[in-house]
Amino acid sequence: MKAKGEDLIFNDANFFVIIMEIEAKFLVQDETVFNRIAGMTSIASFEVEDMTESTFRDTYLDTPDMAIYSSGYSFRYREKPGKTIFTLKSVEHEGSSIHKREEIEVSYPEKRKPDELEEGSLKDLLLRLAGSGRLFPLFEVGHKRRTAFITDHTRKLVELSLDDVTISCEGNHRSYLEVELELKDGTEEDLTLMVSAMGADFGLAPGNSSKFDNGLEMMQENAMNLVSRMGYSEISASTGLHPLPLQEMFEEYDVEISHARKVAENSLELFDRLAPVHGLDPGLRTVMRMAALVHDVGFTIDIKNHHKEGRDILLAHPPARFPFPLCLMLPWTTFLHKKRIDDHKLEKLLTKKDFADMPPKMQNDTLRLAAILRIADGLDYSRMDSRIAGIELQEDKAIVEIQGPGAQTDAQRADSKCDLWRILFKKDIQFIPAQQKKA
Repeated sequence: MKAKGEDLIFNDANFFVIIMEIEAKFLVQDETVFNRIAGMTSIASFEVEDMTESTFRDTYLDTPDMAIYSSGYSFRYREKPGKTIFTLKSVEHEGSSIHKREEIEVSYPEKRKPDELEEGSLKDLLLRLAGSGRLFPLFEVGHKRRTAFITDHTRKLVELSLDDVTISCEGNHRSYLEVELELKDGTEEDLTLMVSAMGADFGLAPGNSSKFDNGLEMMQENAMNLVSRMGYSEISASTGLHPLPLQEMFEEYDVEISHARKVAENSLELFDRLAPVHGLDPGLRTVMRMAALVHDVGFTIDIKNHHKEGRDILLAHPPARFPFPLCLMLPWTTFLHKKRIDDHKLEKLLTKKDFADMPPKMQNDTLRLAAILRIADGLDYSRMDSRIAGIELQEDKAIVEIQGPGAQTDAQRADSKCDLWRILFKKDIQFIPAQQKKA
């Protein structure tokens, strides 16, 4: 490991490791070839020794606006029996056969979650990249791994890993076989020799995609499947759209990122906990997240009419990589998030061309998402980090308990912005500050 420039910093509870990971990956289509590799005892004049087996699961996380990924990193925690490993890894975009990535790890000798990371070390780095805001799971990666070392009898040159991988994301699953060669005490020349041997002996060529890349691809695939499942695919693609990357949109329009994230957090929790009431397809959670992030995009242009400015921005510049036609819902969730709403205004909305052009189901789903967004926006009115402490579903209403120093203010604001919800749904919502409920 020292050959790769590793630094170790120890404290009482864990160790903090910074390394440059150097590896090659091979996607294996044929299970017979995979088993032949597992059974080999030598490769390129080197010996294969100490084969072991393990099973573990990785969970990848990011902020609602993917700030860690936008900064060039991925973040995961790995759960093993009696051990948790947190890893921040740089994302490589080059198409080289041998990958070089900075990898920073903290290991704990017990199970713990990301919000239990100790102060210092990796937590400081995460805060630098992601700023404020909670981390949400993106997808999970299950491993059935066989591991061995490739040696020259004196040094462990390369670690050989054979992974039976399953990626899980929003009910979608994909399994595949992968072989990794990760440099340990050897040289890059040793690794290059072994990469060549994998081609000569097994017909394998190194690939460019990491498990993180494959997980992101599945997230995109889920969104496209949603378009088809919801019947939205009948909408003709527009040629007048000029997408903007989300972070670029934030910078260009000076979006208050801390508020956007907080509204996204509130929206997602309301979406999840009130699902029996709103009845939206679970896949629309991705639209809910994006709607919350961009709802104030027009704020610095015209505070009074920022809902109209935001609508017009998003009609021309939807977030990049957000699937069409799901992006067509965002201008209208933005338009509907500010002003008071009544039946007359909803009837007037149906006369607006871009909204009226959407299929009736898409219109209805947009209104339901906007109803949740309005409430979530109200819950951060004080900007004092109010949190949803709990939601109780009763027969005739839902009781939302609000926690934080601004709970009273934000509960009142959320109630005033519950007008669209009360038009669309029979079950009312009541907002109660935590201290009031305890009293």
